[in-house]
Amino acid sequence: MNHPGSEPSAASPSISRISRRHALIGLAALLAQAGFWSNPLFAAMPAPASAPAAGLAPGSMLFYTLSQTITGHRDLSVGTAARIEQAMRTNVPGFADHLPRLGALLVTGQEAKTLLAAATATAADERLRELALAIVAAWYTGTVAGNAAQGTQSIVVAYAEALMYRTVADGQVVPTYCNYGPLWWLKAPPAVRVAAPVAPKPVPAPATTGTPEPKGKQAK
Repeated sequence: MNHPGSEPSAASPSISRISRRHALIGLAALLAQAGFWSNPLFAAMPAPASAPAAGLAPGSMLFYTLSQTITGHRDLSVGTAARIEQAMRTNVPGFADHLPRLGALLVTGQEAKTLLAAATATAADERLRELALAIVAAWYTGTVAGNAAQGTQSIVVAYAEALMYRTVADGQVVPTYCNYGPLWWLKAPPAVRVAAPVAPKPVPAPATTGTPEPKGKQAK
């Protein structure tokens, strides 16, 4: 039996057992991303510019670069990356040891599928692949999964910035109580358009048929 904070034994659940659902989500997100960018309509699109990451500690910079590579998004939020990393240090066993090992597989200009393949090829420790998928799942769901057996709870690190909403951004706003997404009231309101007054059309008198007869004749 492992105590909180101790390293998991060989018989203890691995990351895949801790967050199997999130690992599957991460793999699905990678497959969807690969299909999206393989489309010839999007293959010629320039890669988005990298978000500024100045001031990050070396360890945090490594996690940020890993996140950019494994998700395929260069414009990730530095603040969200810091929250995900902090939550993973709490919820993912051995995170501090596995992060540098996964980072050692990074290559300049590397694609997500290539990094995942390199992590998968490390047969000596499948936890590198599981960590890569857990990072993807955290970015797409905005949640770092916990495990009740180990006394950890899932940690929500983002909502509107969860990458799953980018996939459907062309047809759906981020679900909220409002119809136009989170904090929509901070944006400038649409221009007011007042239609010019329209004069009412004259209503013609109803047409009559026949010749009306006096009331006296109608009574006979």
